[in-house]
Amino acid sequence: MSQVRDRRWGGLMVGSGRGGARVAGAAALLLSAGGALAAPDRTLILQWFETSWRNIENRAPDAFMIGYNALWTPPPSIATFGSPGYDPFDRFNLGTPTNQTIYGTEGTFREMVQQLRRAGILVYPDLIFNHNGARSTVNSGFLAAGGWPGFHIPGGSPFNWGDFHDTSFQSENPGGPNFNLFNGDLVGLIDIAHEFNIQFIRHPVAAGDPRNIPAGSTFNRPDAGNARFYPDRDLPPMTFVNPINNLSSTVFPFNLQDPLAGDAVPENATGLLQRFVHWMLEDLEVGGYRLDASQHVPQFVWNEFFDTAVFNQFRTLAGTRAVPLSFGENVNSNGFIQTFVRNRDGFANRDALDINEAGSLRNVNGARGFASWLDPIQSSLDNQDDGFNNGSQGVHHVFSHDNGSAGSGSSIPPLPAPNTWGLAQNAYVLFRSGIPIVYHNSREMVDRFASGRGAFWPREGNPSALGNFDGNLAGLVRAAANYVRADNANTTGLEDDSFFFLLNGTDPVNSSLSDALVFERSNFLSSLDSRNDIGINAAASVLVGVSDSFAAGFQVRSVQTSFVPGTVLVELTGNAADPVVNPAGAVAQTLTVDANRRVLITIPNNTSPSGFEHGRGYVAYGPQAPVGTLSFPGSAGVIPPDPETVPSYARRLTPLAVITGDQFEVRLDTGRVVSAFANGDDNAVFRIDQGFRDFNGSGSFDFPESDRLIGGYENFVTQRSPLAGPGFAGTAGLYRQTIDATTLDEGVHFVSAIAFLRRTDGGAPIINDFRGVVYVDRLPPQIDASPIQVALDTGSFDLPVLAADRATNAVHVLINPPAGADPLTLAGPSNQARVYDRFEYRLDATGALLPGANRLVVVAFELSGRATVEELQIVNNLGSGDVNQDGVTDINDLYDYERAVAAGYIPQADLASPIGSLTGADLTALQALLRGAENATMRGTQP
Repeated sequence: MSQVRDRRWGGLMVGSGRGGARVAGAAALLLSAGGALAAPDRTLILQWFETSWRNIENRAPDAFMIGYNALWTPPPSIATFGSPGYDPFDRFNLGTPTNQTIYGTEGTFREMVQQLRRAGILVYPDLIFNHNGARSTVNSGFLAAGGWPGFHIPGGSPFNWGDFHDTSFQSENPGGPNFNLFNGDLVGLIDIAHEFNIQFIRHPVAAGDPRNIPAGSTFNRPDAGNARFYPDRDLPPMTFVNPINNLSSTVFPFNLQDPLAGDAVPENATGLLQRFVHWMLEDLEVGGYRLDASQHVPQFVWNEFFDTAVFNQFRTLAGTRAVPLSFGENVNSNGFIQTFVRNRDGFANRDALDINEAGSLRNVNGARGFASWLDPIQSSLDNQDDGFNNGSQGVHHVFSHDNGSAGSGSSIPPLPAPNTWGLAQNAYVLFRSGIPIVYHNSREMVDRFASGRGAFWPREGNPSALGNFDGNLAGLVRAAANYVRADNANTTGLEDDSFFFLLNGTDPVNSSLSDALVFERSNFLSSLDSRNDIGINAAASVLVGVSDSFAAGFQVRSVQTSFVPGTVLVELTGNAADPVVNPAGAVAQTLTVDANRRVLITIPNNTSPSGFEHGRGYVAYGPQAPVGTLSFPGSAGVIPPDPETVPSYARRLTPLAVITGDQFEVRLDTGRVVSAFANGDDNAVFRIDQGFRDFNGSGSFDFPESDRLIGGYENFVTQRSPLAGPGFAGTAGLYRQTIDATTLDEGVHFVSAIAFLRRTDGGAPIINDFRGVVYVDRLPPQIDASPIQVALDTGSFDLPVLAADRATNAVHVLINPPAGADPLTLAGPSNQARVYDRFEYRLDATGALLPGANRLVVVAFELSGRATVEELQIVNNLGSGDVNQDGVTDINDLYDYERAVAAGYIPQADLASPIGSLTGADLTALQALLRGAENATMRGTQP
């Protein structure tokens, strides 16, 4: 073992072949493929906390229908029981069936990620690079067990902290004693020393290897299965140069076809963390990371080791390699946070949460009208690099698990009332430039840990983020997804830019931002980049007004826009049509842009005229997007939403169209609301699941990945009849595509059909993304219930039933059911198997088997109600009386009883209590069994 302070060595697997060494500064191939992640047209992130992976998978249709395309989840690794995961214990252990995290297992996490990818939603788990679990757990017993798996704590006197900093410093209180940002403990969590270079094989595979990390009684012991946590150094590597230090690195891939072909090599603690982020990206296919407490980790770790570990390791929905998006948590000044952002050099794609803007937005929300919208605008991290709020950096939010709408973190958070949801502030975040985050706490853990958790309680967020309750926030997300186009951080005024323009703060008629803020999203029509050119060289897509006032009534502003004179704008959020928010019609359903490109916009305050605090102080207006209906001709019916008896955190709100035949149709019918409102649609395209598959028979998917809005989509080929455009001037449009259902596996699939508004003003695309979810049910549940061995000493068994597809959602096991009975009618709660892992169900049965042959009937159901029935037999030899094990129970077993007992315990001879030992009672029971058989034979009732 060596212990050296050397920040240049991260332990990344490098070199060529087995056992290669790191080459510093050597000539290398800098891969041109990939680079910074080609993001979707607009990333909309849902922070979805306090929910099991299985429930997230089940509610994926709801997240898809609303329009989210990214998900921030808690840390998935094993931590303290009941903990949300910020005190990690074993990085590579994501939970097993017998030792689950509060969210589930590695199997349920994998399938959640895959289901969400199918829906076009990327998963960004929280990544802990700074620390391990609480330092207080370091004691002699903990050290003897092996300490934290993969990390070295040698112990001894004086105590040697190995991979960690000692107890000299704290990093949470800058004004307190012994403060050290990079070397101090954070809230009692043990701080990883990234500058140390202690080399070990940290997940030992082979026993006896002198390079293995010292093993304890429980952890860090060699295990051949650990090979899957290492890349395969026999596979072709990637070699590239990190431009921040001009050092060459060679990275080997994980062997996804033969995971146990991985090669364990020595590394330091930072190398273990590099390997973990690489494994999560390549093997589990996460989309990127939220970087917890990133300011407590020195910048060189992010720049030299994290960025190197993730470079081109993300596999996009199209299957190409790219650099994943990551965003850090830094509670500090914007100037300091700026030093942790790296998203401009084509190598890294690392951003930061806009912490100070979020704090200011919460202040505006809490001040209830006695603050200024200018505060969050000026405090945004987005201003730091170029002086503009243009989406060039910063990931924007209002609430999070650390700073929510309700709760202290030390106990169950109360369910917040709508007037505290910060809906106006969330409207600002969703429509402004940059990447927005909506925070949702599903409260599943409130049910599961109501009697006590003993850990941090994530605070509350927005209960309506997934359509529960009144669904206000979900409607805002849908509107933003349809009307806000890409933010490409380009300030040269190119046509594909979508800028965030403040209207009333710069208009002399409306210079006060004390109560209302009005802004638009627009794109320049020339190469000019003057913020004074609104209405001249720009074309708008959406106009937004927000109010922070809780006075009863409204805010009225006259603003100049970039819409063409005469444009009719419709209200998009539903507030104008809501009788609670707008009882007397003060908020107009439509606005018409005058000859000077001005409109008079009325914004509801957060309190209705009658005094009810609804919290919906916002409006949004835009040209009427295409209207229509998406349907699936050929479907056999609908699986309705879950009933209200299902808890809200598990309740699916989206109906599923059932496909039982070999083909069906994706059909989009479009029409006009009022002909004067808009031109109507001039094109539509469709996508099934994540896209990038040929569903229309053209030979390939029709739009490349480089098309940020419709990459992977397909043209409608069966029929394409737009409503508007050259040669079209009807009252309805129709798009149809026949789909071969045999190319889709069983279960849920996600359909998106984007219709484009015909624009003649040069503005960015305005779309309506019509969405639906289908459930392919061509086959009954596919299961494998194999014969099993019975535990002969107890007569108990644990029957595993494997599901071959993700459609199976319930399994029942009937033990010796009555002959001729219908198994479907006998399936009930008493015989339902538990979910053991994502595709495995088990039924525990203790003493449920009769001696000898037993008939088991397995009944598997799927969501549609379709069932599969399988029958198998198992033999229970416990107490069968076949003492000599010749296959029959007869007088010879009585003769052999004493000899068999003298030889040891014979389960077949254990006929009486207590089970597990042989006594005189067992001999008496055997005699009675044989006598009963003789009597039955004499009566002619037994052959």
